[in-house]
Amino acid sequence: MLQEMTDEKARQLLAGSRELNWAFPSSQGTPIIKGHATSQRVEQAVEERESYANAARVLLENRDEDGAAEIASNAWRLWAVARDLDGGRAFLADVLDTGEKKARARSLASYGDALLAFRQGKLEESRQRSRAALDAALAVNDREALTLAYLALSRLEFEDGDYAQSLTLAVKSREFARNLDLAMGQAPLFLHAQATRMTGDYDHAAALFEQSLDLNRKINDQGMVRAELQNLGLVEIHPGNIDSGERYFAESERLGSENDPYGNAMTHLYRSAFEFVRGNKDRSRILLQRAQSILKEAKIDAAPDDQFEINWLRGKLEKVVRD
Repeated sequence: MLQEMTDEKARQLLAGSRELNWAFPSSQGTPIIKGHATSQRVEQAVEERESYANAARVLLENRDEDGAAEIASNAWRLWAVARDLDGGRAFLADVLDTGEKKARARSLASYGDALLAFRQGKLEESRQRSRAALDAALAVNDREALTLAYLALSRLEFEDGDYAQSLTLAVKSREFARNLDLAMGQAPLFLHAQATRMTGDYDHAAALFEQSLDLNRKINDQGMVRAELQNLGLVEIHPGNIDSGERYFAESERLGSENDPYGNAMTHLYRSAFEFVRGNKDRSRILLQRAQSILKEAKIDAAPDDQFEINWLRGKLEKVVRD
């Protein structure tokens, strides 16, 4: 309860929030706390998230906006892990809607709210927070804050289908991520590769996905290792590099889970693409329909890049029927 939170306790939680160092700070994937590899420690921190929120509110009542913003910047990912987007955004709104001081912590917290809003599909709200994150980052000239702010804006442009602008912003994000912790460059590199792929520059995209694959292996993000193997396989299909594409897919399948409906749908999509390139149009059509059925049954929307591949392949198959 807020009335039970003393200023002393709030400052202890502020100090504790500084120990929440996230392994994949720019990623949309589930973050894990560095130095605390056990799920028990992560679960404990998630269960304590309302204490951090109350601590920030007490600091605000005591006119310590900087301290409240620092808690927000350090702890907002706890709500992402809990999948409590509404709760996380309510907490961040308490902090971000108070005062207008440009500071590093305020920029980082604004990025957090931009990402949570993005996950909710509230793109205009995400855009407003992303711009606020960039304004604050530029004011203090902080490289980490600039990395994340440009990343947030790149992600929005990608979602809107402006791949050229998304690419430009991703490159800016990567420039500021240079010389930071290796994991800080994870999402900027991924978006650089994806935006390049969506512009149709498959050779350059393949080289970027190779870099991303290598980076994710180094930071041990196995989910992203599988994703980049899949992306490389799809990129190789377009110029007709079937053998190398199949090798990437074979490795990705070995890392997959049978209980992952999205992954299973993508496996059918990839096999459909290979069958099409080999000339097995009927088999390709059956596999594509199965991929779409799995997504529909699971009530999952394909990611923009995967939807692009679905549309591309569907268009190719429809052209075969017309011809």
